[in-house]
Amino acid sequence: MTILSASVLLLMISGCRNLSSIPTAEDNFIVVPPINLQVITAHDASILIQWDYVGAVGFSYYNVYYGTNKSHLNLESQSYTNSFYVDSLSYDSTYYFQVTAVYANGDESGPSNIVSAKPINYFTPQPPVGLVVQGHNDNSGKYMTVVWSANTDGDLAGYEVYRDTTSTFQPDTMSFTNLVATQKTVIFKDTTGLVLGKEYYYKIIAFDFVHWRSTPSSPDSDMILARPTLVSPSNGAAITGLGILLFKYNEVPGASGYIVYVSSSATVGDVFSATVPAGQDSLIYTGSSLNSNQQYFWHVAAYTQDPNTPNSVSDVYSFILTQ
Repeated sequence: MTILSASVLLLMISGCRNLSSIPTAEDNFIVVPPINLQVITAHDASILIQWDYVGAVGFSYYNVYYGTNKSHLNLESQSYTNSFYVDSLSYDSTYYFQVTAVYANGDESGPSNIVSAKPINYFTPQPPVGLVVQGHNDNSGKYMTVVWSANTDGDLAGYEVYRDTTSTFQPDTMSFTNLVATQKTVIFKDTTGLVLGKEYYYKIIAFDFVHWRSTPSSPDSDMILARPTLVSPSNGAAITGLGILLFKYNEVPGASGYIVYVSSSATVGDVFSATVPAGQDSLIYTGSSLNSNQQYFWHVAAYTQDPNTPNSVSDVYSFILTQ
């Protein structure tokens, strides 16, 4: 006969209790409905509701019912928190909400109380933020990318993109002389009427379902640089492997600096790169030893703001080191 110590016996009993407390599909729970449902906010096509947390054993999640017909609410969503937010509603409709609790065995509680709200249009959208403008000049063309952060307004309908040549410009919302795009996305590629070396400023305005406009975003700007031209080594050059390897290029107006790249293929495989300040049109190679009779490639990128985001890129030239 095996005799168990009191501590081991207690541990076994405790473990059994913990296992038996895990909800299963066969459990019969005391099904408690959510209570104290209330509207927290309702405006600008969005509604936020909240209710008391259900802490009953076996509770799993909430079903949220809503619609414009109080007598027939549709199951629209599930929520794992005791609140629910919905946007893009109609300003002129009254919406009714009701919530139930669903348990681990699949049982659904009775409904909470019903609340209602009409999300009328009170405010203009918030001004867009995070605007970043970047000029580009490469094999894919000359263009400006304009990117900003998405608005969180519940009734956001889209954005207007304005462009001018001074930072203090005002978006013309009457005759739209400096409007360049109207769109729903937060990325715009501008290819129209751009001049190399000219700085362009952009501002973004958000608008809602009835075209109430936000105030303009803060401006951001950039220019499209001419592409650097490579001087030496010339394309296809054979260079004696002894001595100094010098890369020379023509500078472009408006550049803040350059990056010289050496690679093992025309598209990938960088073996060396170095940043060069504006006013300097050449660079002595200081990287690891290059192999004789192997083809290498080099090109130069120019930037206006950040070396990690080049503005214009030269053609790619090849060269070979000989003995």
